[in-house]
Amino acid sequence: GVGFVPQDRHHQGYVAQMSVADNGTLTIPDRLGRAGFIDGRRRDGLARAMIGNLAIKTPGPELPVSGLSGGNQQKVVMARALANDPKLLVLINPTAGVDVRSKEFLLGKVGEIAESGAGVLVASDELDDLRRCDRVLVVFQGRVVAEIPRGWHDHQLVAAMEGVDLDG
Repeated sequence: GVGFVPQDRHHQGYVAQMSVADNGTLTIPDRLGRAGFIDGRRRDGLARAMIGNLAIKTPGPELPVSGLSGGNQQKVVMARALANDPKLLVLINPTAGVDVRSKEFLLGKVGEIAESGAGVLVASDELDDLRRCDRVLVVFQGRVVAEIPRGWHDHQLVAAMEGVDLDG
């Protein structure tokens, strides 16, 4: 029931030489066939749905993930996290190293997931990743130093992130 997008997609998020289809369906082998056998047509059908849902720019599900742009690689990681229809989505720096268009798309998808009723936990130092959050907990030197509700201003959050108390 938990989907996870790790901080480092290159080392933790996907298997570079495996296909988009294989990477996107790594978390759902039980939906791909019986007795440990994978039905390639079923896998590719699910992968095509993921490709369409996340607007992954690829000539097809058989392309190795290493052949995609950074933004599309991150979309494959997101597809894998969403494949099992999670009740909770955990994202660590979900837009690091992606272009502006992919960043906006991914954050929009995260918003849709939250609106559908799933819980979303984002750990990031990117302000754009945090803008849609209902609240932000700021951790400084291993301690929670601030809890800031939705509607914060950049300077307020940055000051808390740097350990500066603007109210004191």
